[in-house]
Order: sequence, then structure tokens, then C-alpha cells
Amino acid sequence: MVRAHSGTDRLGSRTALPVRLADDLRGRLAAQEWSPGEQLPTEADLVDSYGVSRATVRQALKTLEGRGLITTRRGRGSFAADVGTIHAGMQELKSISATIAEMGHRPGMRYHHRILRPSTPEEQDMFGIGPDEQVLDIQRKIMADDIVVAYSYDVLPRWVFPADFTPKDLTGSVFGFLAENDGPTPVRALANVKAVSDLSIAWDGALAPGELFLLLDQLHYDEHNRAFMYTRSYFIEGRFAFTVMRTAR
Repeated sequence: MVRAHSGTDRLGSRTALPVRLADDLRGRLAAQEWSPGEQLPTEADLVDSYGVSRATVRQALKTLEGRGLITTRRGRGSFAADVGTIHAGMQELKSISATIAEMGHRPGMRYHHRILRPSTPEEQDMFGIGPDEQVLDIQRKIMADDIVVAYSYDVLPRWVFPADFTPKDLTGSVFGFLAENDGPTPVRALANVKAVSDLSIAWDGALAPGELFLLLDQLHYDEHNRAFMYTRSYFIEGRFAFTVMRTAR
């Protein structure tokens, strides 16, 4: 059933219509307006409901499909995906916590450590910092509804944080903390992806031997093209899935 909407007024006016429509539909999916496997309104219904063009609707649905939130069956329409596994678009640059929340789950994390330490020569080259400068070293596990979905190993140069920063100030998303404290804004990341099987990754001893991880090895850059965060995120196979939207040129 299509809910009544007041055209594009519901979508606001700050960003492109397809993005705003995708965000609104994502919110409705997160609120479980449609159960897994249930069909979404047709393209024509969404056009009428939101007062947008069919092209806008199609682009928004492609975005949701790329995020793993819906599945599209040719000739039948779009259906709400089973969100038991956390899905993310490989092309999206956002925090893991934000992705988990967008899927309607409760994000959480536990730290092995978060410490300021001397930088290594490799880190000095990576971040363009001097030999006397420190880095923040973070090891944590990331959870969705109290279930571990990933282990993350992060390193950031000290300059990205406020002068009075202490490691215990960081209790959640790194991106969120930086945004709230006038830190660098992530605009791009160079990433390598590969499968890994190494039990030592799970420092809490919670996983069985042979567990497979998908490693996302990334160096993040800010709006001034400065490298400011190196991340190795090990996603547990079956608990976190990535999709890639490919299009013909």
C-alpha cells in the first residue's frame, strides 16, 4: 500500500531528488514498513506518491539495490531484502556504524585498545608527518544488535584530533567524532579488498578456527587531499555483505 505524501515537500530541497527519495525509502525500509520479501510500491505508484519523475524513481531504486536493501526481479518489481546480513555498497564511503544503523540495527563496539603512541617510519610516510609526531592506534570489534560483524584496526595521525583530546574521548564512530569536532572530512579512500583466514584477527577469541573474513584495507583522504586515516576492517563472512553497482557506459 502506498502512503499519501505531499509530493517533493517530504523530501526536502538540499540534495538531488534521487538521493532524497532513496533516503526516504531507506527510512521506511528500516522502519519495517515492508517485511523481507514483500513487494514495494510499483514505479508508477511511487511517481504518483512522491510527485517525481519515473527516472528519479528508477535511480533511487538502483541506489537501494546497490546497498543491498532491495532486490529487483525483472518484470515483477522491487522487493524488500532480508536484512539479517548487514549490506553495504562497496562504492559508499561512510562509517560502519552508520551503515549498520541504516539497515535498522543497533550499532555498538568494544575496544581492545585505543592509545596514542609514537609513529612508525611507514606511518610517517603514509601521513606525511614528522618522526616526533604521534598516532592514535585503535583496535575494536564492531557489533550489530550485540553480534560481532567486524574487527577494525585503525591508525590516525594526532593532528586530526583537538588539542585536548584523550583516547577515552572516542567512544563511537571515528567519522562521527571528527565531524563533531571540526576534524577532517572524508571525501575519498583508496581501498584493496581480499579474503583472509586468520584466527588472530579476532582478538577476543570468539570465533571458531577457519573463520573467513573480507578485509577492506583503506587509506582515507580529506577535502584537502591529506591522508588522515588508515583502516584495516575485517568483516566476518556471512554477517556483512558488500554489493557493487555496475553500469554500462
